[in-house]
Amino acid sequence: MSSVYVFLLTYTFHSAEPQQTEPVGNRSSGSASDELQLNSRQRRAKSYKCQQCNKSFLFPSHLKIHQLVHTGIRAHKCTTCSKSFIYKTHLNRHQIVHTGIKAHQCPKCSKSFGEKGNLKKHQLIHTGIRAHKCTKCSKLFAQKGTLKLHQLIHSGIRAHKCTTCSKSFNRPDTLREHQLVHTGIRAYQCTTCSKSFGHKGVLAKHQRFVHSDSKPFQCSICEKTFKWKEGLKGHLQTQHQQQ
Repeated sequence: MSSVYVFLLTYTFHSAEPQQTEPVGNRSSGSASDELQLNSRQRRAKSYKCQQCNKSFLFPSHLKIHQLVHTGIRAHKCTTCSKSFIYKTHLNRHQIVHTGIKAHQCPKCSKSFGEKGNLKKHQLIHTGIRAHKCTKCSKLFAQKGTLKLHQLIHSGIRAHKCTTCSKSFNRPDTLREHQLVHTGIRAYQCTTCSKSFGHKGVLAKHQRFVHSDSKPFQCSICEKTFKWKEGLKGHLQTQHQQQ
């Protein structure tokens, strides 16, 4: 056998052998940890920043979607109530309201909601946590949306006007409740005496003070208590005016 043939045979045999690589399980824990940290940093990096509000995003597409907020354009309109939305997903979520389906039920009080997000907001009530504080009067609220509605009181703006009597209100829900006055409808009925009211708040006051012994209004001078705020005011004027 020639020396050339032996060389070629030896070269072919060694070339065909699989290359030895370090198994993944045998890699040093340090290199694996470094790789995980690198991936984590890459995931956290939000390089695409909104010039309007400085909010940052991982991807340019997410930034573009976000920037629609600053245009004020609400191109997606509900065909049932004409309410408009910036994002189509928000419109789709809203339209569940018109189906009457309330598939998301609170396990604490059995109240149901059409949207899962509204259920989550509602559940904050049961935690007792009131993390949202009004900077004007220090009143606390469980939900950010409730705080925003409350803050309209301090603004003095009454943008919601009744078309029947021209009375104006801070909040749209207060206007809607007021408008029941003009219909004559008394939709809120007391379960104790069957008396009906046009406003939910009036019913709540009636139930609290007429059908209970609660006297939540206390005089800070003599500690006498009253069912009604007006009773406390009258007491202060007549009994403690000179003090």
